[in-house]
Amino acid sequence: MNLHISAPSVFIDSFYKNLVKMDLAKNNKIILRSEKAHDQFPSARMYTPEFKKITGDTNQYEKVFIHQFSPLMYKWVARNDFKQLNWMIWGADLYNLPELENQFYEPLTRAYVKSEWNTSEILYRVKLALTSQRCMKEAYAKVDHILTWMNEEFSFAKEKLPLQKASHQFFFYENSTPYHELVQSEKREGEKVKSLSTFILGNSGVKTNNHLDVLDYLSVHSIQAKLIIPVSYGDSKYVNFLRKNAGLYKRGPIEFVDKFMDFEDYTQLLQSADGLIMNTIRPQGYGNIFMMLCLGKPVYINPKNISLNDLT
Repeated sequence: MNLHISAPSVFIDSFYKNLVKMDLAKNNKIILRSEKAHDQFPSARMYTPEFKKITGDTNQYEKVFIHQFSPLMYKWVARNDFKQLNWMIWGADLYNLPELENQFYEPLTRAYVKSEWNTSEILYRVKLALTSQRCMKEAYAKVDHILTWMNEEFSFAKEKLPLQKASHQFFFYENSTPYHELVQSEKREGEKVKSLSTFILGNSGVKTNNHLDVLDYLSVHSIQAKLIIPVSYGDSKYVNFLRKNAGLYKRGPIEFVDKFMDFEDYTQLLQSADGLIMNTIRPQGYGNIFMMLCLGKPVYINPKNISLNDLT
């Protein structure tokens, strides 16, 4: 029997559906580290008697998989024993670590991030350092395998973190339906004559998209286009800042998409664009990237992006 521990997410829902398809669900137990009850999986807050009860002795499992290795799990991993421990990277559990995240901002965005530092952020980092961070080395030392589809992501993790024995295994969280089938199922409209090219900028209202740096680049290089910026989720304070400073780009109109769209409507939005601009240095937004590639649209990626070689 294998044990999987995850935060609630569509990733783990799709993962389970694929286990069922392959007739592997019976040999894989999934537990959510959440106080909120789930229809499919048992769940409990970590470090509670309830969580200990539903996990049991971790050494009884042939393999244990952590889906998203949050710093909040360091102490739990350090306290328990495992026959084999596997880390399935989600992104935030690597690139949002306090000691690493600052390197993923371009100059204009980094200036904003520095200006937004406040007392609560500093206190949070101090608390993290005094609690979970003390168990970090011991926790990472127990990881046997890192599961990711990116060789470069594995190399980055090994370089930056004390992963003494971890090796790489290829893994990719599939959608319930493959990307190419989703694209083929959409009705494609005929080409419309447009006075300006239309580009989607980023995938969310998250700072690591480095939006301002793109707006500055396009302005400096006199690139005229209509820009569509999805901000239906992310940091509301940053989104407000972005709206106020979008006037930095004066070569064409900017449209902020702040309402959640169902998948069909969002796919139509991607189809209507001439390309996607992802100015991230850390890997993110692969749903958008893969959909645009399936649609035959160009994707412009920051040359510093860690996943660039793997995407190529």
